[in-house]
Amino acid sequence: MHLLVSPEIQEKLWKFTTKTSYRSDYLLQPKELGKKIDLKKSFPEEIQNFVLELGSGWGEVAIELASNDRQTGYLLMEKKVNRIIHTEKQRKTLGLENIRYMTVNFQWFFDELLEKEIFDKIIINFPDPWPKKKHRKNRLMQSQMLEQIYDLLKPGGKLIFATDYGPYARKTISLFRKFPKFVWEEKEYEFERPGFPVSFFETEKRNEGRRIYYLNRTKVK
Repeated sequence: MHLLVSPEIQEKLWKFTTKTSYRSDYLLQPKELGKKIDLKKSFPEEIQNFVLELGSGWGEVAIELASNDRQTGYLLMEKKVNRIIHTEKQRKTLGLENIRYMTVNFQWFFDELLEKEIFDKIIINFPDPWPKKKHRKNRLMQSQMLEQIYDLLKPGGKLIFATDYGPYARKTISLFRKFPKFVWEEKEYEFERPGFPVSFFETEKRNEGRRIYYLNRTKVK
């Protein structure tokens, strides 16, 4: 957590963000501030590779990815419990054992919860663009967040980002240009992403004729 707040406020935020009425064996709920989740012990032992989706929404992207790659563990961080419940119904129907959830607000607490260099891939699909100037400080993609994502990815790990809001895309491209520890391989950004699951939200935006920006970056080894 990188907010400039006192330990007392941190503790209050922690109690608020970890409080949930939702119960599931697939929910990873941290017990105390500063104690990291042991992902390898949280998934079946044959799973050694991990993907994190920040803001997993209704879960359709992760469900498809996990269905096609059952040897990889998928951690879904989503603070809206109704969306986790919806995703869990789909997971249970398909019998997927390689999905886990966290409901913690990852803009408040993030790298404190997870081991460094544990993820092969981190997915950020259509985060809130906060279009008003006075709200831009609330955007997920900030320099501090890039630092945290960098720390959580394995060397050579991938960051996958998508937005349909042009100014947010351009700002994120600018952030990446100032952060040389992430590099692009084929193109700096693209308008198509073949072979990757399409969420309900993305389908709606495509049907509206919105241009979608896809940014893929690799952690420098």
